Amino acid sequence: MAVFRRGQRHFRRYREIANILAKHGFGYVLDLTGLINYLPKKKQAQTRRDKWGAPERILHVLEELGPSFIKLGQIMSTRKDLFPEEYIEQLSKLQDEVPPFPFAWVEEIIKEELNKSIDDLFLTFEEQPLASASIGQVHKAVLKNGEEVVVKVQRPHIQETIETDLEILFNIARIAENRTNWGRLYQPVDIVEEFAQAIRNELDYLAEGRNAERFANNFADDATVVIPKVYWEYSSKKVLVLEYIEGIKISHHEALESAGVDRKRIAKIVVDAMLKQIFEDGFFHGDPHPGNLAVLSLGQVVFMDFGQVGRIDEWLRERFSDLIIALINQNVNAIVRSLLKIGIVSREIDLQALKKDVSRLKGKYYGVPMSQIQVGDALGDLLEISYTYKIRIPPEVILLIKSLITLEALVQELDPELSILDIAEPYGRKLLRQRFSPRKMGQSIGEYVVELGALVTELPYRLENVLNLLEEGRLKVNLEHENVRNLLSLLNLISNRLSLSIIIASLIVGSSLIAQKADSSILWRYPVAEVGFMIAVLMGLWLIWTIFRSGRF
Repeated sequence: MAVFRRGQRHFRRYREIANILAKHGFGYVLDLTGLINYLPKKKQAQTRRDKWGAPERILHVLEELGPSFIKLGQIMSTRKDLFPEEYIEQLSKLQDEVPPFPFAWVEEIIKEELNKSIDDLFLTFEEQPLASASIGQVHKAVLKNGEEVVVKVQRPHIQETIETDLEILFNIARIAENRTNWGRLYQPVDIVEEFAQAIRNELDYLAEGRNAERFANNFADDATVVIPKVYWEYSSKKVLVLEYIEGIKISHHEALESAGVDRKRIAKIVVDAMLKQIFEDGFFHGDPHPGNLAVLSLGQVVFMDFGQVGRIDEWLRERFSDLIIALINQNVNAIVRSLLKIGIVSREIDLQALKKDVSRLKGKYYGVPMSQIQVGDALGDLLEISYTYKIRIPPEVILLIKSLITLEALVQELDPELSILDIAEPYGRKLLRQRFSPRKMGQSIGEYVVELGALVTELPYRLENVLNLLEEGRLKVNLEHENVRNLLSLLNLISNRLSLSIIIASLIVGSSLIAQKADSSILWRYPVAEVGFMIAVLMGLWLIWTIFRSGRF
C-alpha cells in the first residue's frame, strides 16, 4: 500500500482527487497509488466506470480537477512520443477558460503587491477584464501620464493550489515509476518536473516581463515585429503591466482586408519571425496562436503573452536543422540519425525496423511538392514513430514542434500557398554552413585541443591514484550480468523451498521416533507425535500451494 508523504497535510485535496478518479472508473489507479485509502469504505466498493472510453474519461478527470491538471493535460497533449494518438486527440480539447474573479480581489492584490491603491497608480482602470484564464486575468488601464496599458493580475491563492497539486503529482509519478513498466520506461517524475518548471514560470510575472524584454532586444532592428514595452515600476511577481497596443486580431481576415493589410505578407512576416527565434536566437514563443498575435495598420505584427517560451542551445539547434534538411531531402538514413541524436534512447532499438517505418513515412510524402508538405504533420508523424520505439524527445523540442504546428495552422489561414519548409530550408543550410566554416571548425578544434591538454595533464595523477589503490588492495572491479538479479532471486527461492522440505522431513522423522518411544517416556502423556505430523502436513500443503501459485512445477 502506497503511503503519501505529508498526505494528511493535503487530506482534502487527496480525497477530492480520489473521488473524481473513482467517479470516472479509475479504480486501478486508486489501488496502484494508494489513493483508495482517502475514500470512505462504502465508496471504495462503489467505484464505477463511465460510458466513455479511457481517453475521454481522462479528459473529464483533468477538467474537473482544475487549473493545474488542465495545464498538465495540455502539456501531455503535445507528447506524441509518450502517449497514444487517441489520448492526444482527447487531451487537445482541454481549454484554459475560467470565469473572472471579482474586481475587489484585483484591487486587493494590486495594493498588496505594489503598496498603492489602483486610484493612486492609474488614471482609469476597467473593471471588466479583457481576458480570463486559470492563472490570471487581464484588464485595460490608463497610467497617470495618459499611457494606455494592460494589467495582468494573478488569481488569488493560485500559487498555493498549484504547489499542492504539484506535490501530489510528484508522489503519484514516483509510485508509477516504481510500480509500472510504463513508469520505469518513461520516467513520469521527469515529465512532472518539466510541467512544474513550465507552470512555475507562468506564475512568475517578473520572468514573463524579462522574456518580453529579451524578445524586444532580439527584434530591435526589425521594424516588422513589435513587442509591448514592460513597465517595471508597476510590476511584481503577481502583477504585470505592459504597453497596450491596439491592433487587429490576426485571425480576423475581413478586418485585415478592410484595413488594406496584405495577408500573404503578414504570413511571411510571422514565419520569418518564428524561424529567426528558433534558428538564430534559440529563444522562441511557445504559443503563437491567433490570440497572441495582432496586426497593426502599417502591416506590423505584434507578439503578446510571453509566459510560455522555449529555449534551445546551439547543439540542439544544429541537430534540429539537420532533421529539417533530412526531411526536405527525404533522406531516410539522415532522418533516423537526427532522430536518434535528438531523442533519449533507454533500450536497444531495432534499427532496421525503425528505418522501414521512416521509409513508409517517406512514401506518404513521395512525389508531393515541398510547398505542399506540412512540417507540423511530418514532425508529428516522427513523434508517433518515437512513441512506437520508446524514444523520448526532450521537452524543449516537443515545445518547438508544438509551436510549429500552431504556427502552420495560423499561416494556412493567411496564405494556403506558403510553405514553412520552403522558408526554413535557408535557415537550416545557413546553420550548416556556419557549423563547417573555417572559423567554427578552428574554434571546435581549439576546444578539443584544450580538453585533450587538460586530460593529458591530469592523466599521471589519475594513473597514480589507480596504482595506489591497486597496491593497497583497494581496487575493486564490479561485474554484473544483466540477469544476475533474476538468477539470485531464483536460487534464493529454491534454497528456501529446499530448507523447508528438509524441516518437514525432519518433523516427520522426529515425530515417528517419538511415537516409537512414547510408551517408555513421559512424552506419552502428550500428543507430541500427532502435533509434529500435523505441523509437517500443514507446512507441506503450504509449500505445494506456493509452488502451484508461482506456476513453476
